Amino acid sequence: MKSVAIYGKGGIGKSTLASNIAYALSKIGLKVLLIGCDPKADSTINIIGKRIPPLLDLMKINKNPSIDMFLFKLNNISCIEIGGPEPGVGCAGRGLIVGINYLLENLDINNYDFIIFDVPADIVCGGLAVIVKEKYAEGVIIVTSDDFMSIYAANNICRGLNTLKVNAFGILYNRPVKNGIKYIEKFSRKVNLPIIGTIPYSEEIVNANKIMKTVIEVYPNSNISNIIRSISLSILNIKEGRIPNWLSINEIEEIFHEDS
Repeated sequence: MKSVAIYGKGGIGKSTLASNIAYALSKIGLKVLLIGCDPKADSTINIIGKRIPPLLDLMKINKNPSIDMFLFKLNNISCIEIGGPEPGVGCAGRGLIVGINYLLENLDINNYDFIIFDVPADIVCGGLAVIVKEKYAEGVIIVTSDDFMSIYAANNICRGLNTLKVNAFGILYNRPVKNGIKYIEKFSRKVNLPIIGTIPYSEEIVNANKIMKTVIEVYPNSNISNIIRSISLSILNIKEGRIPNWLSINEIEEIFHEDS
């Protein structure tokens, strides 16, 4: 069994990538478990084709919901949404801890070949770090774009992983812009993490998202589907991660100000 946690700035495309990676790996015969850890409960929509009931919502009604109430399957993929509190009420991190603990008590995750945790935002919240802190995931994949705030969030994740002494597998560079790769390459070198792959902006992904499907399902022969398949295999074949370095705010700013 292999398990990864996907972290990155809110809106960076984690959930879309998580669902597409899950689908790609399922199509080569792996038994995949996709666990959405975002209060929006939208990580698994593109697999199931609808929003599924979050575990924490079910636990408000019944403290001991049965597995079939929160586990949804499509062929080789099993999907769970943990959910979270109402906006302005409660802590998403604490809710995640409660939900994950209940999940692990009632589901044998060792039955799966590959597990993906889709975790919201960066790792500044200790509760959101529980996935890696408790070693539920073997390592982290950091999703970032090439703008300052995305790299700032990616650096926060690296700092949290460094503090916790947790491995990262590498960086996924999403929605690149012209000449943006130079910033990602500088960041990659400084934090000592490899770039696993680059996912270009794609209208096919946008269109697939609109109808709640993965791009591989809708456009199986497209270039973007082939890219995602290749990245998924790269993630599957990573043998080990490494504890990343992290940068000061001045060092992040220098990435954008240095000459190439």
